[in-house]
Amino acid sequence: MLDNLTSLIEGAINKLGLTFFLSGWVPMLIGTALNQYVLVQSGSIWNFFPELDGLWLGLFSGQLLTTILISLGLALLLLPLNTPITRLFEGLLPGMKVVLYPLLALKQRKHKRLYADIHARHLERRQLLTTYELSGEYDEEADFGIQEVLEQLHKNREKEDVIQRLPYDPGRLTPTCFGNAWAVMEEYPLLRYGMDSMIFWPYLRTILTVENPALLQQIDNQKLLVDIMIHLSFVLGIVSVESLVFAISQARWGLLILAGGLVLLFALFYRAGVNYTRAMGLSISQSFDLCRKKLLNAFDLKMPDDLDDEYWAWMRLSAFIRRGEPYYFNMLDRKEEKG
Repeated sequence: MLDNLTSLIEGAINKLGLTFFLSGWVPMLIGTALNQYVLVQSGSIWNFFPELDGLWLGLFSGQLLTTILISLGLALLLLPLNTPITRLFEGLLPGMKVVLYPLLALKQRKHKRLYADIHARHLERRQLLTTYELSGEYDEEADFGIQEVLEQLHKNREKEDVIQRLPYDPGRLTPTCFGNAWAVMEEYPLLRYGMDSMIFWPYLRTILTVENPALLQQIDNQKLLVDIMIHLSFVLGIVSVESLVFAISQARWGLLILAGGLVLLFALFYRAGVNYTRAMGLSISQSFDLCRKKLLNAFDLKMPDDLDDEYWAWMRLSAFIRRGEPYYFNMLDRKEEKG
């Protein structure tokens, strides 16, 4: 029986994959076990297989098998909820900006102090370059002045935030550190190159599969770690609330200690999720830095001579992908045929 159970679990892992096992089943196994063996009183423990109790010198029981099967079933529900759970930790589910307004206000004050002026100068320079693109009129002195101001503003920001912790665009600001780590990652290629990450990342993944599979594997591994951390935080957060409810409703005051420990673990896993997200963001930024030329080549397009011209190339290509109108693509420079 035990061999059959081991084969069943190994088969499930092989079929569903390592992602299911680590980011789905493990968090749910922990949550289910805490409920079965700690929170629920002994007479109420679920046991679908009582005939197994007492076998194998007490090393295995119907309760254990029940716990494993319940956790597997819950894990099948957890993985499809990955996107809503991510949005939850970003603070972007409906109503969360209102609920978490004190946190958002703190982020807004910091943004105003360190990031808002940089964003304003970005917009000012983009307007200057848009004028040049449309009319051919270029104010070199104004452009140089903006860049001098930006240099000083970045130095001031880096004194407090050595690494960028908030997005420059206030519209991307979220109440949570996790959400802002995602926002910084998504803003990077758009701010530097005019590349909308939501549009170009699937294309870039295709390029990385051939050009830099090691970097792609690193990104996928980091995403798995992010999922594991936030799923563990999610499950432990729920169990900590359960512990508090049971402690008060059943006068089991020892559960308050458990609730406190679970809250501490929640915070640790959450912080790890933020750090892994920043690490993943760095790897994704590297992929845009290193492989975007290969992506343009795949579209049979010429790489522009400077970043300002490149910005317009990516903006027009993204418009073509989103809207399908050929005149966007026809505005782009094709590669010269060799020979």
